[in-house]
Amino acid sequence: MKIQCPECSQRFDVTEDLLGKTVECGSCDARFDVTTDELVAEKKKFYPGEKRGSHLDRFGRNTPSSAAVSFQEAQYLNDVDPMLMGPPLPRKTVSVVFGVLLMVVIVVVFLLAGGREGTMRDMETLNRFILCGFTSLVGSTLVIYGSANNRVKGVILALVCSSILMSMPILFPANPTKASILDIQDVTIIGKKAAKSDTEKALKVRQDYLLEIGYEPVDSVLRKHRKESVVGIFVRDASPQLRRAIGAYIYDATGKKSRETTYDNVDNDMTGLILFTDQVMSIDEIAALCTKFGRVEKISKDLRIIDVIVENSRIAKLDQYTVLDSDSIDYEAQNLEALNSIDPKVKMDAVRRLASSEPRARRDDITQKLIQLLSSSNAEQQLEIIRALKTWALPGSGVEKPVFEAVKSIHKQGKVNQDAIDFLIKFEVVEAGDLLLELWNGDPVGWSQTIINLGEGSQVLLLPGLENMDIAHIVSASEILGKSAEKSAIPHIEEVMRGKSGQAKKSLQAAIDEIKRRF
Repeated sequence: MKIQCPECSQRFDVTEDLLGKTVECGSCDARFDVTTDELVAEKKKFYPGEKRGSHLDRFGRNTPSSAAVSFQEAQYLNDVDPMLMGPPLPRKTVSVVFGVLLMVVIVVVFLLAGGREGTMRDMETLNRFILCGFTSLVGSTLVIYGSANNRVKGVILALVCSSILMSMPILFPANPTKASILDIQDVTIIGKKAAKSDTEKALKVRQDYLLEIGYEPVDSVLRKHRKESVVGIFVRDASPQLRRAIGAYIYDATGKKSRETTYDNVDNDMTGLILFTDQVMSIDEIAALCTKFGRVEKISKDLRIIDVIVENSRIAKLDQYTVLDSDSIDYEAQNLEALNSIDPKVKMDAVRRLASSEPRARRDDITQKLIQLLSSSNAEQQLEIIRALKTWALPGSGVEKPVFEAVKSIHKQGKVNQDAIDFLIKFEVVEAGDLLLELWNGDPVGWSQTIINLGEGSQVLLLPGLENMDIAHIVSASEILGKSAEKSAIPHIEEVMRGKSGQAKKSLQAAIDEIKRRF
């Protein structure tokens, strides 16, 4: 039988044994008693046409029209490709993207590695055109194939990308060394015609030598710089790490005019070219520097090449343990060897170690070597060397003048530190007073303690200019004089105080009171 929920009118099929019982609606959760009122009466079903009712006659009838129906014939284009009318297929899109990406990648490769210093520098110009032409062909084919829905745009895109790609060998040609230098017929060597007496064999030897040393970078630089300012050092029997150390040594020794560029030999990692530009020193002077680490085999002023064979006997050999062990008997000797190293990093590491070591042996030798390094170092390195000299130098050893000149140079760069001034005070450099006063004028708070440490010297430094100081410097000077000046300074301070007022007068009076209290 069927029952109906009195709350939500939902109907349910149930068994007759629920009649008279309380049930819960599964739709709205309402509780109700199953009585005859909730029973749904079954009605007889009728289908259309089975029963005729007289009351239906009042409704009209729709009589179909007998008029003929005409249809317009649709016109379709028989030659339309349905593949062109819909959205592009995924494979077509991938084809366009891959084609463009392929050409872009080759362009990027040329931009990053196609120059004279790039990894593609040995690739001939013809081979560069072949690479770009093949890439343009493949990339354009993929782009045109993938742009079937809009062939015109695909062709334009392919042409633009191909044009950019084919311009790369023109913008980044191969190094024309073989054409300009190594061509045996009608040879021109670095702008000078070869003498007619030069034989083909001699030219072949020269050609092989230029190829051996990798002369292309030198030739390229000579086209842009003054010939006398270019020097190439071809180093033999040296590891890449040692060649970098040699390059740094020559850079320091030549006054740091231009940073070196190192070219490794791909066929032999024990040889390489070190190139310098904008040099002021002559090629002979640089060749003399090379004797520190090797034997100069050849100096070619025409080619601007120094050919050097590195001799390990001329390079300092350091014991990696002894050089760090300050208790070792060979500690000083090993660090002196390090100071003579061609590697700037090894030198400065030794300077820092010596600055924190107690002098025991080789004191004069180490002091003289530190003085030599002082003139060829930058400001930061000079400050490290001065700190080491403060430990190792003795009064009267001749360090005062070179150190003071170095400190003046450092001061012009605004990099003077406490160690530098302490050295000048320790070695009683007379000119140090003016420098210290200048530093104090710029930073009264930062340099006050240094002037206090001068003791009686502080009044010699400050009293002459006390009257013309501003309020901030008078306050600082009063504090310094109160802690370090002698009793003899009081009359001068009192005289200055008469012309002052306010905070300046109070500070000067406080200085006088402090001096009197100390004495």
